[in-house]
Amino acid sequence: MALAQNVIFFALLWLLYQIGRFCKTLSSVRSRFQKLQKDGLPMPPHHPLFGHLLVVAKVMSALPTNVHGHVLPHRILKAYLNLGPIFYIDTWPLGPPMLVVTSADGANQCTVAHSLPKFPAMRQYMEPMTGGPDLTTMEGREWKMWRSIFNPGFSGGHLMTLVPEMLKDVKVFCDVLEERAAASELFCLDPIAVNLNLDIIGRVAL
Repeated sequence: MALAQNVIFFALLWLLYQIGRFCKTLSSVRSRFQKLQKDGLPMPPHHPLFGHLLVVAKVMSALPTNVHGHVLPHRILKAYLNLGPIFYIDTWPLGPPMLVVTSADGANQCTVAHSLPKFPAMRQYMEPMTGGPDLTTMEGREWKMWRSIFNPGFSGGHLMTLVPEMLKDVKVFCDVLEERAAASELFCLDPIAVNLNLDIIGRVAL
């Protein structure tokens, strides 16, 4: 009996600790975004408790339930036309704070003019497929060294020599799309697009 009471007691302590930790992080994130909003940085209307979760819910409610999450920034931009090409989104605890970049110039600033640290989740996503360091997740000098080694493979002249072979796979892709469109039925584009990517990568790499 005493053991059970001790287990319950420590479980409650752990639960209270987690609740306190959650509230502290929530307050920190929301306060930071409230300050950014007061400083005039671009973002949709930010709620002091829910952040941008209400904005996300409103935007996503108008879309199909199985829509890919990558459409969210574009839909938010369409709903709030005054945001501009770069804006902040706070969806914690569903996701980390984000700076959304929707313009080529902004993307160039983040990736070329200033090589900013890559999102840690990219490494977690890529590692099972690549087995370790890869060009997508490498940083700084390591990335520059390996990118220079592979530069000939990315040159415009070399890529143009591969276009005729790529077009064979694109032709198959178009044939599949025409066949599905002729059936006048809703279909998932993702596996067809994935197959096209794998076919081209396999043809170019092998």
